[in-house]
Amino acid sequence: MDSTPNTPASAAQPGPIEVTVHASPRFWPFICTGAAIGLILAIISAYASAESADFTRGTIAAFLGTGFAAGGAFLAGIAYLIVDRVTRSRSRRATALPLGDSEA
Repeated sequence: MDSTPNTPASAAQPGPIEVTVHASPRFWPFICTGAAIGLILAIISAYASAESADFTRGTIAAFLGTGFAAGGAFLAGIAYLIVDRVTRSRSRRATALPLGDSEA
């Protein structure tokens, strides 16, 4: 059996590597925050309006919460894309040096 690992020719020669470095926002905190803001707005809307004879305020809050949370998550996704685009435009090039073979 051959004990040499299958590596590309460029990986066999250690040397500096050009990399792009940028601070990337995290996706799920953006989405969860947008959905939470949507839920808060739904509760405020349900309890600020006049009471209905057909539905309780809790039912109205739950119904509005579904739509407002989805809308908030959608808007947060757009905000995430904008922030990610801005941070990518502020990215910089750097040189990374390999530390060596960790298996040796």
